[in-house]
Amino acid sequence: MRATLARITAAGTLASVALLGATAGPARASGNDWYDRYVAMDAAVGDSSYTSRDSATLAWGESYILSSYLDVYQLTRDTHWLDRLVTHADRIIANADDQDGDGYLGWSTSRYSPQELLNTGFETATSGDSTMAANWVRWQTNSTTARRTTDRVGGSYAMQINSDGALWRKVYQQLGAYEPNTVYDLKFSAKTNGSAAGGRAYLIDDTTGTILCSKAFTNTAWTAFSLECRTPAATGHALQVWLGHNDYRVSGGSAYFDNVSVSGRFPYMVHDGMVGTPIAQFVRLAQRTPSLPAAYHERAAAYRAFLENEIVPRWESSAYIGNTWVSGTGTYQQSPRFDAFSHTRPANNYLPYNQSLAYARMLLVLQQVNGNATYLDRARRTGQYFKNGLTLADDAYTWRYASYSAAGSAEDTSHANIDIGAARELYESGNIFTATDMQRFTNALTTKMWNGSLTAPVVTKFVNGTGDASMSIYLVEWAEYAQWAKNIFPIVAEQYRDLAGNSAYTMLALARIMKWDRSKLVNQGFELATSFDATQPAQWNRVGSTATTMFRDPANAFEGGYGLTIRSTGGAAQQANQTWENWRPGTSYTVSFVGRAEGAAGGRVWVLNETTGAVLASAPFTSADWTPVSVEFTSPGVATQTVRVYVGNADPSAAGAAHLDNLGIRATGDAW
Repeated sequence: MRATLARITAAGTLASVALLGATAGPARASGNDWYDRYVAMDAAVGDSSYTSRDSATLAWGESYILSSYLDVYQLTRDTHWLDRLVTHADRIIANADDQDGDGYLGWSTSRYSPQELLNTGFETATSGDSTMAANWVRWQTNSTTARRTTDRVGGSYAMQINSDGALWRKVYQQLGAYEPNTVYDLKFSAKTNGSAAGGRAYLIDDTTGTILCSKAFTNTAWTAFSLECRTPAATGHALQVWLGHNDYRVSGGSAYFDNVSVSGRFPYMVHDGMVGTPIAQFVRLAQRTPSLPAAYHERAAAYRAFLENEIVPRWESSAYIGNTWVSGTGTYQQSPRFDAFSHTRPANNYLPYNQSLAYARMLLVLQQVNGNATYLDRARRTGQYFKNGLTLADDAYTWRYASYSAAGSAEDTSHANIDIGAARELYESGNIFTATDMQRFTNALTTKMWNGSLTAPVVTKFVNGTGDASMSIYLVEWAEYAQWAKNIFPIVAEQYRDLAGNSAYTMLALARIMKWDRSKLVNQGFELATSFDATQPAQWNRVGSTATTMFRDPANAFEGGYGLTIRSTGGAAQQANQTWENWRPGTSYTVSFVGRAEGAAGGRVWVLNETTGAVLASAPFTSADWTPVSVEFTSPGVATQTVRVYVGNADPSAAGAAHLDNLGIRATGDAW
């Protein structure tokens, strides 16, 4: 689909408002339950994560929201959703920092880095003294003034320190390791008994006597705290976490501590890929849609510059991270400069498939915008590295979490979303993966993982068909494989039909369900091909036509990459159709499309009740220019009747061709 007609009278104003940080009004409700749930969920949780500076929160929350905005915009053409994306992306990029001092902006987190303290919850007692926590050291305390307590946040124990007005009463532990000149997060939960003695936790460089971060508190209910602490530039210093009171001179005070941890804040390639990909997809959308208001193109240019100048180069050129590209193997490795996951590493040091593929997908999307040969090389070779790790059995693929995972193990359904999403992106751009590969990923779900039920479907935890059904809801990228198997739609949709609660992930799942909901028609822009014929649009059937008379046409697309062409032979009718499903009986609907015609054959779209033979709607078109067409009709009163939407020539006996794009059906009056 390639350039949009100028139907939006106030889009430029809306976009400008959004770029100034205002929030557009909520999209109006429709008769579509999935859409209405999505709108309500966006109002409830859509703004829950984009202001975070934590890369894990952005990757495993905000990235899904951004992707859902893109999907729903492409379904509805309502720029409200682009405004939402721009508001979020502006803040996400503004929050990027250079805390590691390498000259590149980015995001980071301490959620996955090695824990530098032991016995963080005080669960284990020291040998010979059940009142004291192992690995912690008393300082001017005894079993009366510092002891384990069952008044805790979680687990079985916490630490209680009592003041007597005579001396500082504290406990401490020295960090096992640290990276120099790096931000570490000191996290803990704490409370007091309300005494003026209060409580205090701090990280100190005992070598120099410098306190790196400190938090005093007086709260009487358990409260979680997080402190940002920067380590010294030199290695080899003794860094210690101390717990105690804020004023030792007050007797009778009790300070309680639990879940005390220290971990480094590092960048993660997978997070940059997850956040960067939907932002890059917005940039690509803007480039492929020239008629979008100028404000969107301005933001797209700014986002592109940020990704190209800050995010991409830091993974090969950062003095802090080091070069993570392994040219000889064709994949990415953990940073050679710091331990982001564990102080022990796999033998080959390569990232798990999903982590490198998330980033490679972003590179591929950017390459489609800027033509950068290095981006394409990295994406292709990362994809090939993954493909080399696939195992074929019964015409279905299975694979492991990482190249170093145990033989015979299998990737889980959730992480696999990232893998198959990148594989599909590579396939759609004509790189590495073929239609046969897509069918084999599809078969993994439909023949190995799925229980076979359309009314109560579940899928296994692992891609080889083993494990429980605990990951059945994690199917946002699997949903896109409905392109190659119609029954994937109910597999996904039934997970969410009665699911309670709101989440960023569910927002994307709802968007994907809407995309493949056959009550609206699917593959409306003819962008997607079948696995057996690249010229035939997925989920559309040839009726009396061939690959030369009914085909996806890159030369005749209203917007995006493809449209549909029906070429008359001057004899037998050449047609395409799709069965319309899940419609409501006796309801007013509108079929709409953008079309243009060549020659006397013209074009025609019609809706046919196959059961009765009645034509419910007919929309011929003859203009040589792209023209929007819409026709209202009423669905049959009997829900069991079969209805199909046809595309053909208005006069099959004449020469010419019909070109179509954006063909869909909606209940009359619906928002989309």
